[in-house]
Amino acid sequence: LVQNIAGGRSVQSACLRPVASQMSPFKAGDLVYVPYPEHKEQAFRAGVVQELAADCAVVRIEDGGELRNVGREELRRRFLRSSGEGVASTSQDNTSLVHMNDATILENLQARHAEDEIYTYTASVLLAMNPYRDIQGLYGPEQCALYKGKHLGTLPPHPYAIADKAYRALVRDQKNQGFIISGESGAGKTETAKIAMQYLGFASGGAATDLAARIQDRVLQAQPILESFGNSVTMRNNNSSRFGKYNRVYFDSKGVLVDAGVTTYLLETSRVTFHSSSERTYHCFYEMLRGMSDDKLKELGLDRDKRYTLLAASDSGDVADEAEWMKQFQSRDVKNFQRLCEALGTVGFSQQAIDDCFKVLAGIVHLGDLVDAEREEGASEESCIELNDESLKNAAELLGMDTDELGSCLKRRKVCVPGRSSFHEVPRTTAQFRHALHSLIKALYKRVFEHTVQRINASFKELRPADAPVEGADDEWRHIGILDIYGFERLKHNSFEQLCINLANERLQQYFIENVLVAEQDLYRREGLEWTDLELPDATPVFNTIAQVFTTLDEFSQQQAKGLATGTDDRFCTDAVEKASKDPKQREVLSKIKQNFRRQAAGGLSEKDGFIIKHYAGPVEYNTKGWLDKNNDRLLQECEALIRDSELPFVQSLHSPDDPASEKRSGQVSLFKSISKKYSADLENLLATLSTCHLHYIRCFKPNEFQKPNIFNQKLVLDQIVQCGTIELVKIMHDGYPNRCLFDEMVGRFRELLPESFQRYGQRTFIEAMMLAYDVPKEEWALGTSRLFLKAGQLKALEDMRAEGAAPDPDKLRQIVSGIIRKRWVRAKNAVQLCNYLPHFLAEIHAKRAAVALTRHSLFVSRLFPKLQASRERLKQRRLIARRRLLALVRVVCWAKAKAAQVRQKRVERMAKALFLASKIYLRTRVWVAGARERASEAAKRIEAERRREAERQAEERRKIEEEKKQMEEERQKLEEDMRRREEEEAEKRLQEAAQREADEKAKEAQRHADLEAREKAWEEEKARLEAENQKLREHRNSILEVASPQGKRRQHLRDEDFEGKTRVSTAPADEDEFEVGDSASALRQPAVDPDALQKQMDERIKALEEDMRKRQEAVMQQMKELQEKNKRLEAQVAVQERTQNASPSPELSPLRMDQTPPKSPGNLRNSIAGRDRRNSRLSTVSSSQGNRRQSAAHQALAGNDVATQQDGTASQRKWWAEQRQFLLEDLFPESPGSTPGRTNRRASLGGSAANCIDAERNRRASQPAQRLAPHPEPEAEQENESIPQANLQKRFECADNDREGEGQAGQLRQQSAQQPRGNRMSTDSKVRQPKIYWNDRHGGAR
Repeated sequence: LVQNIAGGRSVQSACLRPVASQMSPFKAGDLVYVPYPEHKEQAFRAGVVQELAADCAVVRIEDGGELRNVGREELRRRFLRSSGEGVASTSQDNTSLVHMNDATILENLQARHAEDEIYTYTASVLLAMNPYRDIQGLYGPEQCALYKGKHLGTLPPHPYAIADKAYRALVRDQKNQGFIISGESGAGKTETAKIAMQYLGFASGGAATDLAARIQDRVLQAQPILESFGNSVTMRNNNSSRFGKYNRVYFDSKGVLVDAGVTTYLLETSRVTFHSSSERTYHCFYEMLRGMSDDKLKELGLDRDKRYTLLAASDSGDVADEAEWMKQFQSRDVKNFQRLCEALGTVGFSQQAIDDCFKVLAGIVHLGDLVDAEREEGASEESCIELNDESLKNAAELLGMDTDELGSCLKRRKVCVPGRSSFHEVPRTTAQFRHALHSLIKALYKRVFEHTVQRINASFKELRPADAPVEGADDEWRHIGILDIYGFERLKHNSFEQLCINLANERLQQYFIENVLVAEQDLYRREGLEWTDLELPDATPVFNTIAQVFTTLDEFSQQQAKGLATGTDDRFCTDAVEKASKDPKQREVLSKIKQNFRRQAAGGLSEKDGFIIKHYAGPVEYNTKGWLDKNNDRLLQECEALIRDSELPFVQSLHSPDDPASEKRSGQVSLFKSISKKYSADLENLLATLSTCHLHYIRCFKPNEFQKPNIFNQKLVLDQIVQCGTIELVKIMHDGYPNRCLFDEMVGRFRELLPESFQRYGQRTFIEAMMLAYDVPKEEWALGTSRLFLKAGQLKALEDMRAEGAAPDPDKLRQIVSGIIRKRWVRAKNAVQLCNYLPHFLAEIHAKRAAVALTRHSLFVSRLFPKLQASRERLKQRRLIARRRLLALVRVVCWAKAKAAQVRQKRVERMAKALFLASKIYLRTRVWVAGARERASEAAKRIEAERRREAERQAEERRKIEEEKKQMEEERQKLEEDMRRREEEEAEKRLQEAAQREADEKAKEAQRHADLEAREKAWEEEKARLEAENQKLREHRNSILEVASPQGKRRQHLRDEDFEGKTRVSTAPADEDEFEVGDSASALRQPAVDPDALQKQMDERIKALEEDMRKRQEAVMQQMKELQEKNKRLEAQVAVQERTQNASPSPELSPLRMDQTPPKSPGNLRNSIAGRDRRNSRLSTVSSSQGNRRQSAAHQALAGNDVATQQDGTASQRKWWAEQRQFLLEDLFPESPGSTPGRTNRRASLGGSAANCIDAERNRRASQPAQRLAPHPEPEAEQENESIPQANLQKRFECADNDREGEGQAGQLRQQSAQQPRGNRMSTDSKVRQPKIYWNDRHGGAR
């Protein structure tokens, strides 16, 4: 029947059919309701029974007079309502209806809905029908004042009455109270919760303080915030809560509001990234776009009229239709935005926090515009997805992230290299990109929502009084909780969120059945009332099935998080169905989807895409695509790092740290965090909290699917009534007793209704006398062991009689007293008879028990004796067998002992033979072994002595080497100090000479100009000009000579003296004069100039030349320092290579000195001598056969091996410096008159080229300082030096080869200078390389 009424929804209800069957049989003329399955909205039709048959009846429908055959089990009795003034009366409580069935309840609700009476009682449960419009005068402070302190049922049904009952119970009983507000989406649960919260704030206002008023204000203002961030528009509700919440309001012992709190459950995060057409995502996005000013929207990069991907429907068709549909919410969004901002400020949000919150929301909107990005067709696997730069930039700026890092995180993923700790980046596919983007968007919004809830709770804690109890201790404070949770959902596309929502409704429905219906029946049985239990639905198999599905889901989610191929949605679906099919009970709850051709054509789900679960409200088809991702609450590590490193503090606060316990167990951050497990745990905690409260139920219903007023769909409402268990509740309350009172409570409240003479009776007798005295029908009340049970309305009648002061009839009281006395006599008689009968009865019982015991014992013995005899025979046989086995065992042991003795005898004989042979061998080899040991000991001592001598010799060699190093270091330091001292003296001397020369020149010039003016002015001016040019040339050459050689000072001094004596003769050789005849002839043709101007011009030119010379000297000195550093590095490299070649010898060989090499073979010795001869040939002017030819000054300076040469070293050096100076000038000025072919040929004879001369000079420098400082070597030392290997000598000249490259570059510069005109060449800033000194630390010499 219910299946026909509900349009195919199968609901098991055990009390629908018994309602009619328990009544008296139908007869002709009875008023009935019959089902109307043909109609889409109407569930029943009124009719009259015309005829009755065995199992059916003929009913005439009142609307059209139609006759229908209806089965008797489908008939519902009805009654005619009493009417007044043309309006039929309705019942405020369904338990007061004349006939109790689903049709009469539905008819009563429809009649009250038509009269705008949207609230109806069913015993203590309130049924609320959503009118989808405002009803004037139904809410407000005036209505709250009316219901305050009134008993339930005194005034029309209202949430205020339920809230007042809970508040008074909390203050009176000091026990927590709770509201469970349930219903489908769009039934008005959220509004009903707000109404109840409004009354609780009003009720606590009587004893309110300023603190309580502030808490009350925040409690009321928290609701708009939760609605904006947690509610959205769905096809079934324009303000649907997409999360569950449990509001707590705390009161002290006096009923004053002292604290509040909010707990949320399972926000539907998937709605942020996906919603169907005619739906919207969460309100806060649209309210921000519509209510925020244009300037702030511009700062956030938003456009009020732009269509954003995140805010548009995922499957929307026509954009124009969607925009037209959105217009209906624009005014409401503007209003709600202002309300949201005010509420955020009320609960403690600063303006900066509000702005930061909207920044994150705007950043999420910009991230949503990246969803449509895809990889280009035909692109390689290494190419990345191209993102919208503007949206990416706006999102990164608003979220405080780096644009490049955000784009890289979305476009690439990091892959760990197996066996290493390094990572490499791999481009994401389009699916992976969208998954990462959706995960980031959902995580950000979820954390913003949770952060908002935490801030609301923190705002309540800020107002806690100083003497508040510790959180969690309920000794002083009690609370009233209001549970507003999502209703049962059966949508077109049902996913993971719908399964969680329906699980919560299953648990709450079962909780309602267990705590209301089952508890009601258990109470009747405990009190001794006659009651026939009803068959109630059991949802335990559904719980177990869903728990198994969640367990399987966690397993596959972990596999997917680890990157295993088995972690897919298809395999999860298949595995879940297979596990459920193995359990008989779960097989009935969960079944796979049956696939057929029509289903495939309609685009339905396949067997691997989902399954079907049968809930209490009917079967639901679930799509398991994407469940593995939805079940993982762990954000990608790259995205988590972006949130953690954000520059915006608000976004940083959204960072979720890893679970320390999980990190400690696994050693690394867990990649999976189960949402299903957390949701199940939260649901269990919620039920545990509800178990501590006295619960009050409010069932919300929606009258139609269109969310429009004045439309009542009977089938839709009937379906909701059946689903929420209202029929079972009405049945129990109608057939049972909705009101029950303890005896002592009834006696205390109604003591004055009876005379004082009745006070001497017991409580039970007093209550029975009271009910009889006031003629309460016997079927309307019943006495239990401790309570009085009353039908609906009877308690109110007693309260009215007490209020009116009604007195019972005295005759009736006398009859009651007589009846009480008669009952007492009857009870006393029965007690005496019982006492007389009990001894005889007990004796009979004892005799019967003894006979039964004797019979049982005899029967037991008779059956046991044959078995005992058989057991004895078996035991005897076993003993005989055991004795035989023991005898055999003894014989075996004796034989084994004899054998063992024989074996021991043979072993002793073999041992004696072996000992004799060993002693014989020992005696014969003893002498030989002793000798061998002595020889080994002596050899060991010799080896030890050799090792000791070798160690001493090595130590002595190392000591000598260290001493030699110290000696060479001291010599090097002395040489450096000597050179430094000489340089300082020469520099000081040059400065003095330059100053003296400048003064002399000025005086001479003045005298010269005075003499020349008296003669010929023109000739004197020309002569002055010529002298100025000669002075410039002389200073330029002096600078070159000073850099080139220390002896340049002496030559310059001689030239200066010649100039002062007005002679043009130079002390240098004739071929060293660089003046040309053409210069003087050209100078005579120049015109005369002013002497003062000429003097001034000469002074300026002198200063300029001095400054230029100073700069050149500094550059030369800097170049010298660089070359010295380079030489040190090269020497260090040579030393390292020599140490590598001359590795430490083996312990058996004697170590060599650093300047020694191992003995060479004859071939190697010849090669070494030949190499040395070749190197010496570079310094020699003739071959070995021409030993008596004249040598150059450089060779004479180098050939300082004898004593005479050393004594005449100074003269040779001076001669060599002059020769080198002339060579340098020839290189600089090859075309000068002083450069003669003879000199060039003489220079070529020295080495063949300038490079050879430079090489010879370097070789001389490398050997001269050491020869100058060290004494004349002995013949043994010369032989020792000749053993130096050729490789060491070659490495000593490597620095010279490197410098030769630099000199080659200088030669190129000289060639370029030679190609220029002479005048330009004279003004060129020429740089001359000063001779460099390189130190050889190993041999104590310089080169």
